[in-house]
Amino acid sequence: MFAPVKFFNKSVWFILLSGFCISFVSQMVWPFMALILYRKFNLNEFEIGLYLAFAVTVRAISGFYIGNLSDRIGRRVIILIGFMISTSGAFILAYADNLYFMLLGSTCVTVAFGMVQNPSKALMTDMMENRDVKDLALQLKFFFHNAALALGPAIGAYLGIAGQQSTFYYTGTVVFIVFLVGLYIFNIEKPPKRTKSGQDQSFKALFALLAKDHAFMIFVLAYALSLVAYMQVQAGLLQYLRLSNITPIEQIYANLLMINGLVIIIFQFPMMHLLRKLKPMDRVSIAVSLFFISYMLYALFTQNGGYMLYVAMLFLALGEVILFPTIMILVDRMAPEHLKGSYFGAAGLTSFGVAAAPLIGGYLLQNYGGMILWLAMAGISIMVGLLFYIAQHAKRPDFALKRDQNSRI
Repeated sequence: MFAPVKFFNKSVWFILLSGFCISFVSQMVWPFMALILYRKFNLNEFEIGLYLAFAVTVRAISGFYIGNLSDRIGRRVIILIGFMISTSGAFILAYADNLYFMLLGSTCVTVAFGMVQNPSKALMTDMMENRDVKDLALQLKFFFHNAALALGPAIGAYLGIAGQQSTFYYTGTVVFIVFLVGLYIFNIEKPPKRTKSGQDQSFKALFALLAKDHAFMIFVLAYALSLVAYMQVQAGLLQYLRLSNITPIEQIYANLLMINGLVIIIFQFPMMHLLRKLKPMDRVSIAVSLFFISYMLYALFTQNGGYMLYVAMLFLALGEVILFPTIMILVDRMAPEHLKGSYFGAAGLTSFGVAAAPLIGGYLLQNYGGMILWLAMAGISIMVGLLFYIAQHAKRPDFALKRDQNSRI
């Protein structure tokens, strides 16, 4: 299963390990942003949703264009600039004493996220030819992120810095160190500066192609809706615990995130092996079903806290184990070689789902309570499953016919 790692070069390992380091320290504070905004700035649930949605919306729009630029001017430049913007944003957040500077810092960090994440995925697959090697690299990227998700909040809570604004200082420092390492790695091992293709890589060509790629656009819509539901783990769950008077809130929430990460660490590769013979879209259907079960458990059995909080998180994490690595693999397989960064950037439009999540979650919590929130997310999961099914049979441009058999969705 892990034999293909021998084909990873320094740049691939840098992308994987730097992603872990940044996510590890970021997870000590980012999941608690809603709590910081409530305690320091006295924002209500819907106002918190507006705040979080604005920065993510900027990321979605900018990420679409950044992905295309990475096809034309090279992944390295975009990634390194992203590290610098992220460093600046983190330091702004660490020292901000008013809401406007908090919003500026959040916007910088979320834009930088799109500058690093999507070009990084494209860069890894650019530099490897074998399909199994590419898929494993994308699987490992997801794995390292979730290892950080499991350890970051728990260790942050143990150290007493989880959910503290000053923790952004540590985030900025780590990202700056990663930037320096990236300068060195990219200097001694130069990845391709641009896709080696004589085909048109302009924005106009991208828009024309996407307009014909009905399957991919339905896929993006389904992915965005799945994020509306999934992101309630961050946008809604923390506020749900607070409104339900479940205490100690920081420790319980950190434990839930740790369970989420640990389940992914333990089960990701066994599940990958178990489901290896299924088409990616069939794996997605199983994942969405697990999401549905999780949200129904949250809706019906967790109002008073207790162990069902953890059972619901278990089902959600098992669905996540299957869904998100498969999504990355599908984007890579569906993308034409000369516009791979653009397609990862277009997939980043699903950040609108991330942006909408706190708005929808905050509104439902404030006006209807937790049960309606989770029932609505269960309903969205059913809709997502239907859209992914439709995407399998929707129209694609001619380039799809030229791809190898492993590109089937």
